[in-house]
Amino acid sequence: MSIRYKFTPIYDNLNKEGEKVKGYYPQVVSRGTIHKDKLFDHISHGSAPLRAELSRSWMLIEDSIIELLEEGFDVCLNDFGTFSVSAESRFVEKKNEIRAESITVKGLNFRTSKAINRKLKKAKFERDPENGY
Repeated sequence: MSIRYKFTPIYDNLNKEGEKVKGYYPQVVSRGTIHKDKLFDHISHGSAPLRAELSRSWMLIEDSIIELLEEGFDVCLNDFGTFSVSAESRFVEKKNEIRAESITVKGLNFRTSKAINRKLKKAKFERDPENGY
């Protein structure tokens, strides 16, 4: 199986009209989203006991990762990647103008490991047939 792509035009909003860069870049076309239930089915190959074990393990891992992130840790899953939290608050000019209660979680960051990046570099690509040439 290959990763599908289509070509998307480059929109140059930075340069003057006569100096605009023209061209295309490849954009990955998703085949859809696989949710954890479908992932467990894929991994277990129809084995109900293995699927149940995967589901229980996932709940424990998910709860532990959230708990550790809430305690201020980054969570590194060795050859997979690292989870970390980013924060946000209203804009302030002086550090003492904001309290901890006013800071919220902006999002969850994930940085893939070098091992995963190396493996993905070997992925094959094919042009998406629905987007023509």
